[in-house]
Amino acid sequence: MNISGMDLNLLVVFDAIMSERSVTGASRKIHLTQPAVSNALTRLRVLLKDDLFVRASSGMVPTPRAFELASPIRNALMGIETALNPTDFNAKTQNYSFTMAVTDYAAAIILPKLAEMLERDAPGIDLRTVPNDNEEIIDLLDSHQVDFAIGGCYPPYPERLRYEILFEESYVCLMRKTHKLAKSEVGYDDFVSAKHLRFTQSGVATSILDKILAKQGVKRRIPLTVNQFLVAPLIIQSTDTLMVLAKRLVDTFQDFQSLHQVKVPVELPKVEVMMMWHNRLGTHPAHEWMRLQLKSICKNI
Repeated sequence: MNISGMDLNLLVVFDAIMSERSVTGASRKIHLTQPAVSNALTRLRVLLKDDLFVRASSGMVPTPRAFELASPIRNALMGIETALNPTDFNAKTQNYSFTMAVTDYAAAIILPKLAEMLERDAPGIDLRTVPNDNEEIIDLLDSHQVDFAIGGCYPPYPERLRYEILFEESYVCLMRKTHKLAKSEVGYDDFVSAKHLRFTQSGVATSILDKILAKQGVKRRIPLTVNQFLVAPLIIQSTDTLMVLAKRLVDTFQDFQSLHQVKVPVELPKVEVMMMWHNRLGTHPAHEWMRLQLKSICKNI
């Protein structure tokens, strides 16, 4: 296709709809009216002879052709943006919007300090977070629906994705202070025979602890599994269940005076909490700045 007579702004609209999965969201992102975005999409459909996006209850669903176009168009736009942007990024005077896929745990630990820093030092920076689902993170980063993914335990990923470890996390055992095991040290036998509350963000009902115990021929009694860690202290303080949670997360429960934490009597590996981004953003000034801020914040966590 000869693009000499093509309105390249149509590609900006395509990229925005691909990112937001919504005409309304795209219009906000690129500061156009909804009719203007809809008109641009109509022109693109005629030009490319494909529907590109189909309306559904979940939003605008890309067609196979749209998925084929997404990465090349995003890479081209990022190349143009990088070429035209200043070589330095001044967060005190410039505007930029970031979208991050963040686990609940990472959000609780990192976002309060990040929000404080942005309010103080970067008034023009907007931040939006979305759930971090490991199974979808490659597509989210490839299609530039997110700028960063932050969380732990990532499996091997393609070389086009880059990552850096922010900090390591360990585990503790949480219970209410009136629990019969609420003492300075809990033994292995008492631990595995007690009732447990399990947290799983993904819904997979097997944790690192369960896998380790299975190798030892032991299975915990788990009457309740939840996917929202914020309910954990509420359940723990009113039941005789134990729960193994990340140490920094438990420390955020300091307002719950009825809770007690002890060392887990099972050797558990530490979790590496990391940030991940697409290689095409490696030298983007705003992204370099944000990576430095995240590393600086996490040094003091």
